[in-house]
Amino acid sequence: MNRKSIRVSICLILMFILSLSLSGTSFASKGGKMDTGSKQFVVSNVENLEPSSETTKMTYSRQVPSNVDIISNQITVSTEENAKPASETTKMTLQKADSLNAANPMSLSRPTKGTNLPYDGSFSGVNTEIFSNYYFFTNGSTQLYVDWNVKADYPANVLWHINVYQAGTNKFVMSSDQFSTNSNTGWWTTRFYNLDPAYNYYISFVNDGPQIDSPISCDFTVRLK
Repeated sequence: MNRKSIRVSICLILMFILSLSLSGTSFASKGGKMDTGSKQFVVSNVENLEPSSETTKMTYSRQVPSNVDIISNQITVSTEENAKPASETTKMTLQKADSLNAANPMSLSRPTKGTNLPYDGSFSGVNTEIFSNYYFFTNGSTQLYVDWNVKADYPANVLWHINVYQAGTNKFVMSSDQFSTNSNTGWWTTRFYNLDPAYNYYISFVNDGPQIDSPISCDFTVRLK
C-alpha cells in the first residue's frame, strides 16, 4: 500500500469517528441516554410530559333520590322536618262528658311550670285571651291534640280560636282556624302538627268577639294522641 492510500484510509477513519461523536452529542442533547456498553439506546421522555385533562359525556343518566324535586334547574329537598306547623279540626264522633271540676283552670298569665299529658282544663267568662296553667311536656312529639267544647255564656254567636306558644321562649307558633259557638257545637278535636320536637308548648283560647260583652266557657283536654 502506497503512502497516498494510507492517508486516504486515515482520513476516512477520522471522519467516521467524528461522525459518531457528533451523533452521540446530538442524541444526548435531546433527552436521550446512550448505553455504550450494551450498544443500546434508551429514551426517557417523562420529563417532557405536561399536565392535561380530558372530559367526556356520560352515556347514562344519574338517578336523583326520590325525595328531591328538580324545579327550574334547582334542587329542593322536601322533608317533613322542613314543613311549617299546621292544624286540622274534626268533630268528635264520641261525645265526651263535660268536666265537673276546675282542677286545671286557665290563667291570664303565661305558664312557668310544666306537666305531663293528658291535661284536663276548663274556664268560663272569658272575654279576651286566657292561657293554660302549665306548659306541656311533649317528649319529642311533633303534634298535640286539643279536644274542646266551647260555648257562649249568653245567647250570641261568638268567634274564637286557639293559639300555640313555645314554652320558655313564649314565642308564638301558630293559630288554629277561627271557630263559631253557633257552628262548632259539641266536642271537636284540633290537631297541631309539624311542631319542633326540641320544645315544649302551651296553648291559649282567644275570644274574637264580636264585643267584650260576649264571654265564652270551655272544657278541654290536651293529649299527645
